[in-house]
Amino acid sequence: MKHIRGLVSTAQALRHTFLRPLEISRVPFTTRYRYIQPQRQVRFVQYSRASAAANAAGPKTQGIIKDEDIRASQIQMVNDNGSLDPPERTVDVLRSINRSEYFLVQVSPGAADRLPVCKLVSKKALREQEKAKAKAAHSAKTAVKQIELNWAIDAHDLSHRMKQLVSFLEKGRKVEVVLTRKRGKRAPTAEEVKKVMDAVLDTVQNADAAQVKPMEGEPGKHVLIVVKKKDA
Repeated sequence: MKHIRGLVSTAQALRHTFLRPLEISRVPFTTRYRYIQPQRQVRFVQYSRASAAANAAGPKTQGIIKDEDIRASQIQMVNDNGSLDPPERTVDVLRSINRSEYFLVQVSPGAADRLPVCKLVSKKALREQEKAKAKAAHSAKTAVKQIELNWAIDAHDLSHRMKQLVSFLEKGRKVEVVLTRKRGKRAPTAEEVKKVMDAVLDTVQNADAAQVKPMEGEPGKHVLIVVKKKDA
């Protein structure tokens, strides 16, 4: 029995001698593993959730920094008089406003010597503003542009006007090309009439456009050609 105890004691001694350093060596590896978990990724996830909640609360407003997208911890608010209120914590301002009716919008970014400037914007007013902008952009796009040409126009001016025509067509605009004779000017020659007509029709064809209705008028006198890009 004493012999067995001696063997057990020897085994325990060996385990203590050889295995303990292995267990201890795992600690730096575990510590390093925990350390390399990127904190930036954690902050990004939190920010994304906040942004998603903010987007769900109202319409998307492209290019506007608002609500939880305002990253500064403190801001200054523009009051009704147009002056700045004392600095406040951003989170306190967000808690104090009616989020169902208002956005907190950043109107001026901060700098080393000043805080970001913000104001409250009515969601209803902002929606109406966005609709008005979209309507204005649509009206501008669908508005008919007009180019007037004289039958006796010189080559340089004709080339410039054809570039304008191509530019309008590329933007999806409908274009009225008016070819006319200026009062008090000489009558154009048949060659000049043909040159201008060919320039217009060739430009329209090369721009992948077409006439949207039959040509009106008489060449050499007054002609109206309405054209538009085929895929517009």
